[in-house]
Amino acid sequence: MTVVSRYAEPGRADRNIALRNRPDLKLAEERMNIVSNRVIDTEPNSNTTVRLESDLESGLLTILKVEPGIVGVRAQYKVRIMVEGIWVDHWFDACADYDSGRRVLYAVRNKENAEEVDKLVELFSEQELDQHAHLALVVSEEEITKPAIYRAEEILLARKRNNERVNELVLRTLQEAGGRERVANVLIRIPGVTFARAWNAMWSLIDRGLVAHDHPRPEKTIIKRHSWIIIVKEQENDE
Repeated sequence: MTVVSRYAEPGRADRNIALRNRPDLKLAEERMNIVSNRVIDTEPNSNTTVRLESDLESGLLTILKVEPGIVGVRAQYKVRIMVEGIWVDHWFDACADYDSGRRVLYAVRNKENAEEVDKLVELFSEQELDQHAHLALVVSEEEITKPAIYRAEEILLARKRNNERVNELVLRTLQEAGGRERVANVLIRIPGVTFARAWNAMWSLIDRGLVAHDHPRPEKTIIKRHSWIIIVKEQENDE
């Protein structure tokens, strides 16, 4: 492995993507989901603009924004892959760098169209991975789920609206309820705090790992008022 410690250059992409594109009519149906969904977002670590090809890519960036340890994300990272004796260009949709020096490349595709990309990424991993990154992944809607995107969006909003006093009140109320309770039963019990503020505080606590969504598959389920939440540290102490 020759990649030791690289930090992302999120303001630069190896391929420029037009906001609007007029594809050849023969390719229009195949590229409809990509071409019609240009997305501009902001990479928070450097506060620079990132241009994305689809809502699925945008969802991945949103999830990466709250991933612990990430110091930068850039889009459209170019590599070369030897395919049947010929070098071809390939662009990974996202490149994430961590404070540990770890780098991960992401190829984003809808599940039904992922097989061809799987083969390219497998070839790349065998040939050139150690010159660029530590890991290369193909991700689809199975990983970039609506609940995962929703969770990341709520955490980002909670970070902007963070209120330590309300965070403490929500945690204390959950403790008094036995450490595990339905969301609504906790958030409506706090005098002088609106449900919306308590909701943001709950997400702040989830972001910090103090509270968790108590569900067999929380990554596949959106938290609602009737959902169960639990204090993580007390659960760990009981084990």
